[in-house]
Amino acid sequence: MERAEEIGFPKPAFYFHCRGEANTRKALELARDRAQELEIKKMVVASETGRSALEALEILEGTELKLIVVTHYPAKTWGPKGDIPIGLARPEYAHVKQFLEEHGAVVVQGTRPFGGIGRALEWEAPVPATFVDKTLELFGSGTKIAIEAAVMATDAGALTPGEEVVALGGTYKGLDTALVVRTSYSGGFFSEFEVLELIAKPRHPGKRLPEYEQADWKGDLDQYYKPIEL
Repeated sequence: MERAEEIGFPKPAFYFHCRGEANTRKALELARDRAQELEIKKMVVASETGRSALEALEILEGTELKLIVVTHYPAKTWGPKGDIPIGLARPEYAHVKQFLEEHGAVVVQGTRPFGGIGRALEWEAPVPATFVDKTLELFGSGTKIAIEAAVMATDAGALTPGEEVVALGGTYKGLDTALVVRTSYSGGFFSEFEVLELIAKPRHPGKRLPEYEQADWKGDLDQYYKPIEL
């Protein structure tokens, strides 16, 4: 019989009991640690308001990991106390974007490769991107967003196609999923992009909306209605 180490290696993933913002710090710590083990040089973090990016900046302090922040175009999302503004190009987040860049982060804004025209048509049109979007959601929103963020960063020139990076996304707000991926341009997604390792994800993906009303979504949403003080 072949020994286990001759055919592969054991590396357990971390499975969160809940989805959402409550998992942000742990997901970042796990991603940082695995990146250092693999000598990966870049971490991609999806961040709509900059809060996850600021936490990533803190956790990466003292490491050689470069932070790539992928943000949404200026828009808004629903919330329990009214709409929440998103997108680091918004005036209310200008100081956050500046702070991140002054501390070495690269901030990327772009169009989600799987959520552009499909979203504009309210997901009712059978465009190919919609099928990709919904298929990736079988693994959870965080998986989908982590993959999209890596592709967006590559399209924007912040990553090199073929580069191995750690990529993080989340469910609604915060981070709950971390992957090791070999990235590509969106045009080469099916032929070149690879998900190499699962570092962490929620065990139950969850698909009902709004996410924050579900019992297994956890996080502090009050902070999203307050200014970010640096």
